Amino acid sequence: MNDPATLKSPYFTILTASFNRQSTIQETLESISTQTFRSFEHIVIDGGSRDKTVEILTEYGRRYPLCWTSEPDEGIADALNKGLSTAKGQYIIVLQADDILIDAETLEYAFAIINKSKKDIYSFPVLLDDSSRGLIPQNPIRHLWYNRIKFIFLHQGCFVKRRVFDEIGGFNSSFEIAMDYDFFYRALKNEYSIEFSKRPVALMGGSGIGTLKKTANDRLREEQRVHMINEDSNLWRIFQKLFWRLYIPYKKWKLRKPEI
Repeated sequence: MNDPATLKSPYFTILTASFNRQSTIQETLESISTQTFRSFEHIVIDGGSRDKTVEILTEYGRRYPLCWTSEPDEGIADALNKGLSTAKGQYIIVLQADDILIDAETLEYAFAIINKSKKDIYSFPVLLDDSSRGLIPQNPIRHLWYNRIKFIFLHQGCFVKRRVFDEIGGFNSSFEIAMDYDFFYRALKNEYSIEFSKRPVALMGGSGIGTLKKTANDRLREEQRVHMINEDSNLWRIFQKLFWRLYIPYKKWKLRKPEI
C-alpha cells in the first residue's frame, strides 16, 4: 500500500479544460485547493480566455499545485489531451470548470478506496446541480452488459489509472461533446477492471456543454456515432440500432415536454 507522504510523483492528476469561465471556475479551484489529501496536481488548459479566467488562475496558482496554460485549442478533447501529455499522476480525473469536488475530504476518501484494490477505473456517483430541480444524483450503471447500449460513466466521478490512457489513447477530438462517452466505451470494450462506489465525489454544474438542452440532440448523435465506430460485435450492433431507433424519438419528446 502507498503512503502518500513517500510518493515521488502525485497520486492524482486533475484535468480541467476552460474557456471564458470566470463565473464558475473559482469555485472549482477553491474546492481543489482546500483538499486535505495533498498528493495531487491540477492541470488547467484554458483556450485563451478573454474574461478574468487567467487572473483567477494566476491567483490560485500561488495557493496549491496548479499548472495552467492559456492558448487557443481545437476544443475540449484537444485541451484535455494537452493536459494528459504532461500529467504525472497515477490516477486521472477530469473536473471541468463548472464542477466542484463535494468536500475537502474527497481526494482523501478516493485514495483510501483506490489504495486497497488498485483497479483500473473507479466510478463514483455525481450530483447534477439543476437550476430548476435541485441536486439530481447521476449514478453509474453497474451492469456492464447494459453499458453496451447506454451508460452513465461521468468523468467528474471517475478516477482512471494512467496506463488506461497510455494503452487505448486519450480523447477523440472528432467529438465536441461525447469525448468522455467514447473514451469509457473503449475502456469497457477493452475490459479494464472497474470498481463502483456509492458516495458522490463531485457536483456537476448545470451549465456545461454536455448538460445544456440546446446541445442534447448533438450529444445523442455523437453517442450514436460512438457505437458505430467502436463496436465490433454484429449482434451488439443490431441491438444498438434498435435502441437508437426507439431512444432518439423518446428523448426528443422528453426535451419538448415543459418542466414542472
